[in-house]
Amino acid sequence: MILTADFSATGRTVGSFSDLFKFFPSDFMVWETVPPKPGDERGMTATDHVDRWLSDLQGRDLHIHAILGYCVGAVFAARLAEYVREWQEVAPTLILFDPERPDARLLRRHYDDALSVISAVMTPAEVDAARRGGEEAVRDNEDLSKVAHALSDLVIAVSGPVFARAGLDVVRRTELTGTFSSFLSYLVAASEIDPTQTWTNAVAISSASPGNGLNVLPRSARNGIVAREIRFDLPHGELLRDKDVAHAMCELLNESPQ
Repeated sequence: MILTADFSATGRTVGSFSDLFKFFPSDFMVWETVPPKPGDERGMTATDHVDRWLSDLQGRDLHIHAILGYCVGAVFAARLAEYVREWQEVAPTLILFDPERPDARLLRRHYDDALSVISAVMTPAEVDAARRGGEEAVRDNEDLSKVAHALSDLVIAVSGPVFARAGLDVVRRTELTGTFSSFLSYLVAASEIDPTQTWTNAVAISSASPGNGLNVLPRSARNGIVAREIRFDLPHGELLRDKDVAHAMCELLNESPQ
């Protein structure tokens, strides 16, 4: 069995593990983490997320062969690997795709990504004001939870008139903004985990995007973070859609103990 840790949501533009496993010639059972419904994540800690995911697995006669994590999902993958190691003799193989630990910079980047999606129906003045608001939210808050709340409030405020002009009803608007807020809460919860020690036993599969994964670190600082790094000349968003990446992952799983 393979566990995958990622934040999958409707409307996602980057590749997912579901995309990657389309190229995977294996009979492995694959289990994907599912985020809570928007609103249900309020107050959830990292432990709450992990316990929720593992509750359906504990006590079953299942062998976890590997755990995969994408972006900040790599942080949760490390904690999942630590828990699984407690109940099975062989440690699961840990494969991380553009592994990244959450910080204010990352939250701001995802805020900018959200703006880029709706900017086509925003005026230049609205775009400028929204970007300034994002800068202020990150600059004025040291607490990651406060940054997340500020950015979530900004997305709700900015998107309201934009979605109205686009003809989206209230239900759809709430769904979109709720998913964004839920995602930021997921990032904040991940910041409670220190994956450093567990990552040293992992293989990282990295994209060529300078703002993602291990690429955000100076080359000298990347030494020793993971046991091995495999690099692909692909953008971050395409990493889980590529046939060669799937092939590399298959080889890694074949090399690891069953």
